[in-house]
Amino acid sequence: MAYDVLIIGGGPGGYVCALRSAHLGLRVALVEEKKLGGVCLHWGCIPTKALYAATRLLWQASTATEMGIEFGVPRIDVVRLAAWKDGVVARLAGGIADLVKAAGVDVVADRAHLAGPRAVHLSRGEILEAANIVLATGSRPMEIPGFPFSHPRIWSSDDALALDEVPARLAIVGGGVIGLELGTIYRRLGSDVTIIELMPDVLPTLDVDRRAVAAVKRGLGAVGIRILTGLSATSCEDREDGLTITLSDGAALDVERVLIAVGRRPNSADLGLETVGLEADRRGTLAVGKGQATAAPGIYAIGDLAPGPMLAHKASAEGIAVAHVLAGSAPHPVPTEAIPQVVFTDPEIASVGLSETTARATHRAVVVGRFPYAGLGKALGMREPEGFFQVVADAADHRILGVTVVGAEASDLLAEGALAVENGLTLENVVKTVHAHPTLPEGFLEAAENALGCGIHTVKR
Repeated sequence: MAYDVLIIGGGPGGYVCALRSAHLGLRVALVEEKKLGGVCLHWGCIPTKALYAATRLLWQASTATEMGIEFGVPRIDVVRLAAWKDGVVARLAGGIADLVKAAGVDVVADRAHLAGPRAVHLSRGEILEAANIVLATGSRPMEIPGFPFSHPRIWSSDDALALDEVPARLAIVGGGVIGLELGTIYRRLGSDVTIIELMPDVLPTLDVDRRAVAAVKRGLGAVGIRILTGLSATSCEDREDGLTITLSDGAALDVERVLIAVGRRPNSADLGLETVGLEADRRGTLAVGKGQATAAPGIYAIGDLAPGPMLAHKASAEGIAVAHVLAGSAPHPVPTEAIPQVVFTDPEIASVGLSETTARATHRAVVVGRFPYAGLGKALGMREPEGFFQVVADAADHRILGVTVVGAEASDLLAEGALAVENGLTLENVVKTVHAHPTLPEGFLEAAENALGCGIHTVKR
């Protein structure tokens, strides 16, 4: 049976592409070998954030005495916590299954690879034909030499999120987003956490200013997370109760478990790319042009297979864009400078658009405004005084180029900044918009006023 579009991969890029394509009247097949929702739902975004929210309660309870509220010593039932996390995932997975069924998408539970320009071969031997094929196969955790995931004491991020145990001593190799988020969760659960990062600082691939990274590092240090930068893990040896890791400076570290969080690699191998004349680059990604089209006619790549940050919301936006291209409807371009990025540490860090450093490096004359969380009544009432809002704007026309939020609920607060960057709003657009009081979003307003030199609650420059 021929389809208008066949999508390989049912993650946040693939299933969203399938739904929008079906809504636009196309006949759609969605092939997924594991679970609808992909890595993000089952082994990434959702379980991480569920555990982040759950473990935050531990900090709130442990520090409530300063408000005159006392709790008993919390008891962590890891089995029940894992079951609750799995329940959140299952509820969302069921919702996705209902949506694709209602949309009339044919879901095929199998592994697939290209069998030519218009055909896909399933592992059970069947051939499916489609006028267009979308590759949305996601990515997988990367190993490093000497630290195989087959070792029972060496974890991938998938293993860590299974939450089978809470090790007394946990080493995390990689100080990127995944490493810092999982380090935060396990520290709250009681692990002694050490993060090992090869680069001079943590979050090396994130376009944020050093002041933002410094604030996050202070937060990590305040809860007892140890950070070692400029070092690599060169080898490990088994001990009776764990592992001994040797670092590049010769130091040794005794731990119970090691989590390898050095990044992810696109699942571009064994896709049959050669049958359509495509080849992935050394990183495993495929070059794409307008509308996510590859060099092979009728073949599109989205999500982690395509260049750019490996983010679920980027994949979804690309999936929607492809659906509109295939349906011949109005263009739906993916914003290249307004992809939000969030790190769920304590404090959270969220950014969109250009950092101050990048904006100045592009030889733009910019104005920058900031406002501290400590100046917000809502933040003080929440016992969340750490962090700041930052707005970077063009000095000539005051168009907002980038927004950074470091602090409580930064992940939610960034949406206003993303709207401003994507739509070319100015500092004046923000300032003339009345923000409710007392709220955290007032910090965005105050930062914009500060950039214009008319801040009410900051000293006039």
